[in-house]
Amino acid sequence: MQNTMAAYELMIKTSHSLIRGVEFSDAEKANIVQQLRAGRMTDGRKRTANPFAYPKFYIPPHNNGKKLQPVVPISPKTNTTADNAYEFEILRLLYLFHSPTDEAISEEVRQMIAGTLNRLRHTCFGYESCHDADCFEAGLMVLRFLSFAATHDANWIKRRIAVYNNHFADHRRHSGVQKYYWLILSDLPFDLAEPEIIRQKEIIVDHMKRSYTTKKGNGDILLCIMRNALARLPEYSYMKDRKPYEKRGRLLFDMEP
Repeated sequence: MQNTMAAYELMIKTSHSLIRGVEFSDAEKANIVQQLRAGRMTDGRKRTANPFAYPKFYIPPHNNGKKLQPVVPISPKTNTTADNAYEFEILRLLYLFHSPTDEAISEEVRQMIAGTLNRLRHTCFGYESCHDADCFEAGLMVLRFLSFAATHDANWIKRRIAVYNNHFADHRRHSGVQKYYWLILSDLPFDLAEPEIIRQKEIIVDHMKRSYTTKKGNGDILLCIMRNALARLPEYSYMKDRKPYEKRGRLLFDMEP
C-alpha cells in the first residue's frame, strides 16, 4: 500500500465503523493490522523543519498537496495538525486490533507508541500549553492519542483538557473541532471523561436533537459520536445501542428513554 491513499482510506473506514458501533472479528482485525503495517511509510516529503512536530512512523501520502482530513473533518489549518492526526489514528487501530499473543507485532506497536510519546514531549502543542494558531487543533489530536497511549499519565491528559477548556472560545472554530472533542470524551478513561461529559451534557443533548444531512454518506458519524459520549453517563446509558434514523432525507436520533 506504500505511496497510495489506501492506508488513509482504510483508517477512515475502520474508525468510522468503530464509531458506529461495528464489531470486528479476530480475522478482520488481523487483516486490518496487516494492511496498515504494509502501508507504513517512513520516507516522504516532510512538511516541517521541526523533526519533533512531524510523524516518524506513518508519513502521510502526498495527496496532491491537499491536507488529509481527520476522522472528524475539521479543515485543518496546517499539515502539523493533519499529518499527526493521520499517524495517531493508525497507531490507535494497531493498538486496538493487534493480537497480544503476537509478540513481534506487540513489540513493534509498543515501540512506535513509546517513540511517539517521546516525540510529543518535545513539542509545544503536545506537551506544553501552547494554543496559538494551529497549535490548538494539533493539541487536540494529541489528546486523542493520549486517550489510549498515555492513560498512565493523567496529569498530561488533564493539561491538554485544560488547554481546550481555556481556549476553545478564543477564536471562531470549525464546527468539527467541538465534535472532535466529544469523540475524545467517548474514548478517554471514564474518570477523566466523566466531569467533561457532564460539563458538555446540555450542549451535546441540544446537538443530538437536531437533524443532519445524509448527502455525504457519513452524516450519522456526528450523531454516533455524541451518542457514544453521552451514553457513558448512567442516565443516558439506554441510548448506547441506538442508531440514528432517516426521515425525509435527514438523519435524526431518538432521545426518548
